[in-house]
Amino acid sequence: MDIIEKIDIALSNALDPLNIRSFYGWYDEDINGTHVTFTLISDLDEDYADDEAESTTTLFQVDIWSKENMEELKKTIKSAMKTLDNCTYNSGADLYENDTKIYHKALRFNITQEVT
Repeated sequence: MDIIEKIDIALSNALDPLNIRSFYGWYDEDINGTHVTFTLISDLDEDYADDEAESTTTLFQVDIWSKENMEELKKTIKSAMKTLDNCTYNSGADLYENDTKIYHKALRFNITQEVT
């Protein structure tokens, strides 16, 4: 199972009981309610031995889109992401999308995996 599938499962397990959809990609203007998206931002090979990378750190962004307060949802997502092996919270930002009149909370996580 690849890392995108693992993130999808972790987020779905945390958000499905709250009736909040999550999916890989970007904001869906056809969804009027709160929803969560995630996407890969970058990846970096690390821990070189004999000119070969022994690990890769991938930066993912999880975005919350809502017209309501998102602080509790942020905590839920951080907890869900930390269930993944070697996942750490990197940074976050509170944004407001003027064109859609929706609040956007961006959360960034690093996930380090051994190269096999």
